[in-house]
Amino acid sequence: MFTSIPYDVAGPGALVALAAFSIGALIVLTLVISIVESIVMLVIKWGRFGRSLWASLLMNVTSTIFGGALTAVIAVSSLGDTYIWLAAAFVLSVLIEGGVLMLMKRGAARQNWIASLIANLVSYLFIILPIVLLGTL
Repeated sequence: MFTSIPYDVAGPGALVALAAFSIGALIVLTLVISIVESIVMLVIKWGRFGRSLWASLLMNVTSTIFGGALTAVIAVSSLGDTYIWLAAAFVLSVLIEGGVLMLMKRGAARQNWIASLIANLVSYLFIILPIVLLGTL
């Protein structure tokens, strides 16, 4: 009599469930971050809420794609300190998202870079502060 499910039977299903959960969590997190950043952009008068939300979604999807590639490189290499990679990811996010904003609102370079910097500061604090406070980073 079996007391647990054999790994060769549960393994593929568990991996698919984990992948689906991870992708779902990534989508939800991206949406939450985009809403937070669009509110920041609205407060600093980058644009109306709808335009700010659209810009935030575009810039976060773009930086998530590049961030995913960076995370894969980090996971494979397992080099360096977590805080160094976190700082590098922050700088890349500001640069990538600032570039997206530059494409969306030409001629407002200073406003775009300030929006990118402040939006990323807020979203990184929104994500990292609870992790640091819980002591898991």
